[in-house]
Amino acid sequence: MRFDIRLDGYIVNCDKGYDEFIDDFVEWLESNGWGYAGMTLPVTEEENIEAEIDKMLTNEHYKKWGGFLVLNDDEEEEGAVRKVD
Repeated sequence: MRFDIRLDGYIVNCDKGYDEFIDDFVEWLESNGWGYAGMTLPVTEEENIEAEIDKMLTNEHYKKWGGFLVLNDDEEEEGAVRKVD
C-alpha cells in the first residue's frame, strides 16, 4: 500500500546551506523511490522562525489534522521534541 504525506514546516538547526540540503533531500527521496511535489524556499534573515512556528502551533488546521513536532534547541536527546496534538 502506498501513502501520501504532507509536509508543512521548517528545517531547523541545519548545518547545510539551502542548495546542499535540497540536493541531499532529493537524493534521500529518490533512494527510497519517493517523490516530492511542492515548493521549497530558503529562509531569509528577516524571517522570525520562532514566530512562524508559534503561528503553526496555534493554527486550527494543524490541531485538527495532525501533530506538530518541535525540536528544542537546548535539549539534545530525550525530551528534545515537543509534540502538540
